[in-house]
Amino acid sequence: MIDNYKKTMELIKKIKSQLPIPIVPTKDLFDTIAENKLEVPLEYNFHIKSVVYLGDEGGIACELSFSKRTETVFITSLTHLRIHSAHPLSRKIKKYQKKRSQKLAKQRR
Repeated sequence: MIDNYKKTMELIKKIKSQLPIPIVPTKDLFDTIAENKLEVPLEYNFHIKSVVYLGDEGGIACELSFSKRTETVFITSLTHLRIHSAHPLSRKIKKYQKKRSQKLAKQRR
């Protein structure tokens, strides 16, 4: 198993209690947005709007919202996002991201 189901559900519950959560967009996130032909200026404020667990295969998925209204729904893995270090869940989320990434890397060997 990649995720500890019980701990992952606890983290999701904590994340849901803090929504929306501001994120720092990464270059990879902007690349993905561009690949999907979405026009989102660099100065947009990104937030995690909702989360769902996609099982051990997909992990925690996040629906992002943008500072400007858009009809486009954008969903990405929590492991592809950076949380502001001042956010109360920052350490817990970083720990999940690190563990999941390490386990995925081991599976690929």
